Amino acid sequence: MAEGKEEEHGEAMRRWLTWVNEHRELFPEWRSVRYFVKTIAGEESERHLVIWEYDSLATFEAYKARRGDYRGPYEEYKKNDPYHQRVFNHGYHSLYVSRTYSGSRSRSSVGYLVSGCCVI
Repeated sequence: MAEGKEEEHGEAMRRWLTWVNEHRELFPEWRSVRYFVKTIAGEESERHLVIWEYDSLATFEAYKARRGDYRGPYEEYKKNDPYHQRVFNHGYHSLYVSRTYSGSRSRSSVGYLVSGCCVI
């Protein structure tokens, strides 16, 4: 999060999550998107995490290709995306892709978690 932008960051995240929820048809590949704030080692050590879950790496890549350079309906997405609103400290932003497995007697699946992390 950009220094001194804590309040703007919180507002931007709420606005973005609301916008995404209202436009779910633009994100059929997303199994889920979640936002967490975790304190790791005291109050000064917050970690802000956004985690996207996909069915496969191929669906992640398909979404990224379709969204491309934010044309069409994704122009509005970009306007609501906190990443493009100067509330992140991009020097501390990381992207992780990991494969996850879950299963039950009736269903098993492979998911991909794609997460962004910003450190205050």
